[in-house]
Amino acid sequence: MTPDYLVKTKEHFPTLTKGLKKVADHLMNEPVIFAIHPAKKVGKIIGVSETMVIRLCNTIGYSGYSPLQKEVRKHLLDLSQHSNEELNKENYRDNHYAESMITDVTTIKHNIEKADTKTMDAIVETITNSDKIVIAGYYHSFTFAHWLYFNLNYITGNAALYRPETDAGLLDLLPEKSSIIVFSFYRYALDTLRLAEEAKNKGIKVVTITDSRVAPVTEFADIVVPINMVNKSLFDKGPVTLSVINAILHEIIQRVEEREKIHTTYKYFIKDGEE
Repeated sequence: MTPDYLVKTKEHFPTLTKGLKKVADHLMNEPVIFAIHPAKKVGKIIGVSETMVIRLCNTIGYSGYSPLQKEVRKHLLDLSQHSNEELNKENYRDNHYAESMITDVTTIKHNIEKADTKTMDAIVETITNSDKIVIAGYYHSFTFAHWLYFNLNYITGNAALYRPETDAGLLDLLPEKSSIIVFSFYRYALDTLRLAEEAKNKGIKVVTITDSRVAPVTEFADIVVPINMVNKSLFDKGPVTLSVINAILHEIIQRVEEREKIHTTYKYFIKDGEE
């Protein structure tokens, strides 16, 4: 069950100031610092004032920092006990491969808990209602962009993988009902940000899958899906990002089948493989 502090923070996030969003993002993604540190120390870690931290508490419905801290501590304690109970069912001692996989599973579970159904629904509807979908990702993010493009194109038949070396001016050639999906992870490639900004300026709907609600790309995005990770390394973001993509793809399949908009290549390449 999602704790109250997360629900409240998500509800208020769109209307928060830039500074409060920074605090809120840390509260949602790194709650442990709120559990173990006083407000002044939390502000120093985040790079804001103590007053800003307390203002967020008041804004989302708490009478100061202490009530919020107590709730965060309780939630993390309950979560820790639950995780330990699950992991103790199996003997993973001296199995370093299993330890690595457990880390991936834990990260995915953490994102399941924080998944915003309304946001995911908005992405699925954007994709299914678009005449053309451009998908972009640079460096490590290219892997995620290619996976989404490759599978989505079999389902809808109208996806394009953005290639900067050959696709200059592509945004000017898109039909009116088009959208762009941008993967942007730390260290946030400048070309990705420029592409998202250009799309926004041209009135093209921008969806981003990123690692923070205050990542630079969010300034240009209409829909933001934050991937929550303890670390921002390639290995940590890989499994969970692909899991989120697959969740989106599965839902798209359901909706386009219901609307009888499924592309013929889906039945040949994907559906047959499931039977």
